[in-house]
Order: sequence, then C-alpha cells, then structure tokens
Amino acid sequence: MLAPPSSRRAVRGSADLHIHTCYSDGRPTPRQVLAHVRAMGELQVIAITDHNTIAGAVRAAALAPEYGVAVIVGEEVSSTGGHILGLFLQEHVPPGLSAEATIRAIHEQGGIAVAAHPCYRPLRPQGPDGRPTMESVGPLMETLPFDAVEVVNGTPFLGPANQRAQCRNRGPTRRAEVGASDAHILSAIGKGYTRFSGRTPEELRHAILEGRTVAWSRPYSVGDLAAYLRFWLGVSLERGQPAW
Repeated sequence: MLAPPSSRRAVRGSADLHIHTCYSDGRPTPRQVLAHVRAMGELQVIAITDHNTIAGAVRAAALAPEYGVAVIVGEEVSSTGGHILGLFLQEHVPPGLSAEATIRAIHEQGGIAVAAHPCYRPLRPQGPDGRPTMESVGPLMETLPFDAVEVVNGTPFLGPANQRAQCRNRGPTRRAEVGASDAHILSAIGKGYTRFSGRTPEELRHAILEGRTVAWSRPYSVGDLAAYLRFWLGVSLERGQPAW
C-alpha cells in the first residue's frame, strides 16, 4: 500500500536569512517586517541581520509569537575581511575582527557563519566612512570554515555576482548554499530565499549544517524596483554620495 502523500514527501519550508530593519540601515521596523511576512504567507522563517547589532533581531524575536513567524536572531558583522552573517546568535559579535576571528566568535556561541554576497565587487565607496556598504569576503569563502555561502542575494542587479558565487561554491570546498533578500525595504523581502526540509528554525539549522538547502529567487516587479530606487536615492541624499 502506498503511504499518504504527506508522508512520502518531506514538507519543505522557505526562509529569508538576510533582512535589515531600522535598527541599522533598513527602513521598516521589526513589527512592520513581521506584519509584512505574515501577509505574504510564503516564509516560515526569517532572520533579522542588521549591521553590527542584534537589537532589532531580539526585538523581532520577542514580537514573533504575535505574528506566527519564526525569527532567527542574526547580525551582519563587518569583519576586516568583509561582511559575514551570523545566525542563531545569543550575543552581539563586535565588528572590526578578522574574518577568521568573526567566524570563531559566531561558532563559539553555537551560531552559523554565512559568507554574505561573497562575490560582489562594489563600484565605489558607499558608506559614510568611505567604505562600501556591501563588503565581500571574496576568496576567503573557500579557505575559512564558513557553514554556508549566500549564492543568491536578492539585491537588484546582483545577478552576475550571484552566478560567480555559485560557480565558486563547488568542488571539495563546497558549503551549504543559501538564498536571502538582503532586504532594506518591505517589498524586497523574499526576493531571495532558502528552501529546506522542515518548517522550523531548528530544522533549518540542521539542513544548513548537513548541506541540504537550496537557494531560490523571485523576480522584482517594476513597482518593486522603483521602490528600491527611491530607497537608494534617499540613502544617497542622506550621505551626500552616489547610491551605486
């Protein structure tokens, strides 16, 4: 006798593992992110990964039961070697450490270290201190003990960088692949995401550590692209620098 369909096929969940809020350089509040994700109805798990702080993620995790969305406490850490996502964090990881030390600090608290947009090559400085806002770890993704590589970053126009990351994340040094939006506005959430067997953060953790995740993306509508352009133009005016 054939088993029922639900037992023959693993339930697959979706997670967006790279979302910014107003606690760093994103526009939405944690509550707005949660309300938007609930309305989408497509993501079971999200990670709030503000730059160099876990405050927004902790706030979102506290609010999450109201919205039925599982929240992973994360952080996008500015190491001296580039940006590294720390997931499942208990404590803030300070910026300014080497990439190796940053990964070690993440692992010491039971977290997962992800190479964020590892093959993005910024055209010009974007940050207020003259440094790019999307610094890449580059070749370090192949030599340091990352648990996963962000091979799909949903920021508009990062297609070529994503393709390079996918090509480099092959062979004996292959890490689990993840997709994420790197959203700074609500409409960008879910444009990059990770598929995994299960529906919970703990099942996602196991899937990453066992290399059983798949990176996916969704296309931007014209309206979504226009919203992102307005966001970056606003950032440009605030900083007095070109947005790209």
